[in-house]
Amino acid sequence: MTAVSKPATVHDVAALAGVSAQTVSRHLSGYEGIRPKTRAKVEAALEKLDYRPNRAAQVLRTRRSRRIGVVIHEMFAFGPAGLLRGATRRAREDGYTLTIVGVDGEDDAAVTAAFDAFEEEQAAGVMAVTLTDSVRVTVEKRMPSVPILVDPAEAGGEGSSFNATGAALAAHHLAELGHRRVAMLGGPDHWLPARQRRQGFLAAVEGGAAECVRVWEGDWSAEIGDRVARELDPADGITAIFCANDAGAIGLMHGLQARGVRVPEDISVVGFDCAPEAAFASPPLTTVDAHYEEQGRAAIQSLLDRIENRVATPAPATAPALIVRGSTAPPPGRSSAPSVGTTSKENS
Repeated sequence: MTAVSKPATVHDVAALAGVSAQTVSRHLSGYEGIRPKTRAKVEAALEKLDYRPNRAAQVLRTRRSRRIGVVIHEMFAFGPAGLLRGATRRAREDGYTLTIVGVDGEDDAAVTAAFDAFEEEQAAGVMAVTLTDSVRVTVEKRMPSVPILVDPAEAGGEGSSFNATGAALAAHHLAELGHRRVAMLGGPDHWLPARQRRQGFLAAVEGGAAECVRVWEGDWSAEIGDRVARELDPADGITAIFCANDAGAIGLMHGLQARGVRVPEDISVVGFDCAPEAAFASPPLTTVDAHYEEQGRAAIQSLLDRIENRVATPAPATAPALIVRGSTAPPPGRSSAPSVGTTSKENS
């Protein structure tokens, strides 16, 4: 019995023509910005392989797709998960659905493959949540045939506003309480949000006439917070610590209390994320609410404006807010502090 050969794919055509699968997908979707010589090679390969688009692709060529591709690293982490919730709900309001691909933040090939798949399926647009430098560089190398949003935090042109501004709120709060020798437990240095939070916090500490005595690089886990607490040197005179995420802050408080260090009487602790469990820590954690769902909504709003070729309709900006709870207080020896006028307060 004669074996039935498999139909040629976009990748088969690309290999024969000596071009990328992305270029073949652009040609098939009618993209005009391809060099004549390249276009001729693609057409020759299509003819030789007797390439036939599948039925779904034929439908997509006759009417616009209502799907948006999303490339995301650590999709189950608190921040990215919140972004996805907001993005999904906003897309649904305009009749779009999201196709979400989770990738390893250090796997360039996986990111490239995800974009190739989105283009082959003719997604209307792509949002890339670029948490690591590796993902960001790979995404920025793309020559998009559809609108691409590189980073939700930049949808409104504010760049590091959510991360840096939120971290600055924590620094201002500690300064107003009277803390002058503080420290920070950050995130991984190759994560853009971690660097933005560190830069925002350090700049605000310096501007507030305080000193950041130590900065530890973390990994977003509670375990690293616990370990930092056990390494803390009382001789440094640190009276407050800002953590770049709530898990690290909760681990830090656990480690401090295991050493007999009271929070907040001896050391104040501030987190970042406003994760639900932060309100139930002991003591309840003061934390920065970055409004991740609102970020996701604003990102998809920006992308939809570009997909629909309409005048941009910026989503209402939701500034980060500091939720003041029981883990912060004036430093030892100072019984009161100025009131904090830019923070939200919860009963602890």
